[in-house]
Amino acid sequence: MSFSSRSVDKKLKSNHNTIRAWPLFVISFIRLFYSSIFDRALLNHLYFAIGIDESTLGIISSAGALAYIFTPLIGQQITKKTGIRNALIISCISTPILTFVQIIYFEIWYLILIRVMLSLAIGLNWPNCFNLLSKWQEVSNPEKASRHFNYFNFSWNVGFIGGLLTGYLWAFVWNDYFAMVISFFISFLLIPFSFYLQDVPSQKALYFVPMDEIVEKLPPVTEDKDPKVETMMMAFPILFSWIGLVMMSISKSIVIFSYPIIIKDINENLSDLTYLIQAGIQTGQVLGITWTNSMNPSHRKLSVPISVMVITFSMLLIFIFRQVVLISIISISMGLFFGLIHGVSMKIMLDYGTAKITSKYSTINEVIIGMGFGITPIIAGYVAEISIYSMFSFNVLLGIPIFIYFILVSKKIKWRNS
Repeated sequence: MSFSSRSVDKKLKSNHNTIRAWPLFVISFIRLFYSSIFDRALLNHLYFAIGIDESTLGIISSAGALAYIFTPLIGQQITKKTGIRNALIISCISTPILTFVQIIYFEIWYLILIRVMLSLAIGLNWPNCFNLLSKWQEVSNPEKASRHFNYFNFSWNVGFIGGLLTGYLWAFVWNDYFAMVISFFISFLLIPFSFYLQDVPSQKALYFVPMDEIVEKLPPVTEDKDPKVETMMMAFPILFSWIGLVMMSISKSIVIFSYPIIIKDINENLSDLTYLIQAGIQTGQVLGITWTNSMNPSHRKLSVPISVMVITFSMLLIFIFRQVVLISIISISMGLFFGLIHGVSMKIMLDYGTAKITSKYSTINEVIIGMGFGITPIIAGYVAEISIYSMFSFNVLLGIPIFIYFILVSKKIKWRNS
């Protein structure tokens, strides 16, 4: 079926002007605001108040994240039946229900089961958020696509940080259980905003015209702009993104899981500090992700191996000195480098997904993150009963070959076709 140039222009312009993006940003903010409080408060309550051991804490910490290895794949199949918008609505409705049932009964097997079920709701959420971003990128000009990406990152990161700081105040003034209950009520805000979501069809579904005919009508790249634009992220092999996420998720998981155990060895009444340290890490991650958005691709190429090197050296310092003040400072400072790795990995993933018009890259990225955050606490929990610092030495041994890989690959990345 063929269309005139005027028809294609009109449809491109109409679709570009009708994207309603703000509900996605609001939902991302609410989800991370409530969950950052609830998850930290639940684990603190179980470990500091109820007194479960480290290995059990590791299993509960990992339950949802470990299930997240598979739930994005299940969520993808559900999304094929319901559509992206309906899948996100289902996720937003089920989240408060599954959150509530965690605060009424603290039997270990029960909490593990519920957190696995909650991971399915999350598996319907984040991959579909990335799917929407990729679809908006198809039908938006580069400037607007970049704004969508920046607003999305800003919303969930600010939600995460704001939630942790709020949780710290509630835990400091009252206790972790109070913080957990109030955050549950906040999760209900997901439901009304989810109905404002808008699903934008991809270019193929929207116009039924050859892709090259549509591309001809998109705004051309002006001569005064750097030719190394966002699509140049495809000069990176997709493995660059995946290995970066492995390093980021394992390292961050070790730091966040280990800190409460280190704190408890000193004083059980300092559990509220875990909110502040995690907030500090996340603040650094926001800065790192924001920084990558303003970098050109050549600087992004360098930022990842440098980040891996800094994280590896930081883990070595923690393993050697084992001082709480030093651990706190180093943990917070690593957030910046987690953000640099995460930001570059996400940009590579989004460009691959947009260029190939597929959701598989966002799904694989989420599976990798689920593996990193899911498997690590289980291992760390058992290791902690002997010495939690052994996990930091493991991170050093992991970081060295990954650093070498990034250096070798970075040398081969070229920006222009011959």
